[in-house]
Amino acid sequence: MSRHSALPSARRQVALIVGTFAAVGLALGVVGFVATDWARTQFVTAATGTDPATFGPVFVALSVFQTTITLFFAGPVVAAALGLLSGSRFADAGTAGLVAAAGALVGFFVMAGAGLAGLSLVSGPGTGQTYPLTGAVGPLLLSGVATAVTGGLAGLLGSRFVR
Repeated sequence: MSRHSALPSARRQVALIVGTFAAVGLALGVVGFVATDWARTQFVTAATGTDPATFGPVFVALSVFQTTITLFFAGPVVAAALGLLSGSRFADAGTAGLVAAAGALVGFFVMAGAGLAGLSLVSGPGTGQTYPLTGAVGPLLLSGVATAVTGGLAGLLGSRFVR
């Protein structure tokens, strides 16, 4: 007889959710860094237009802002998918919702932290107008709550309807 139970482990499901969020965050951090550094190179360092000193830094700041917003929007989407999948493993809807919400909350902050860390590595000419990362704390917290609620509700639905 197998030593593994047919019942899911809440701890393992939370770890799976957090790990997946971390992978998405690392990918978004790398892509954000590459895209922003590319924008900086194209519109600041190699720019030859009439006034690259004005346009370039604004474009770089918009690139950083857009990547940050992408991180915030990715949270509920990833939480919904993972909540449904994880929730389907539990017969008890309350446990499913709690596991998915906790995993989504922690996972979102890991994902956002990894993504913002990638953006924080962008430096050099034209990066003076990017927002300070501390400026993202309020929206980050609100997005984390929305992500946790989405994950929890998806976990509940997964437990009730997905088998």
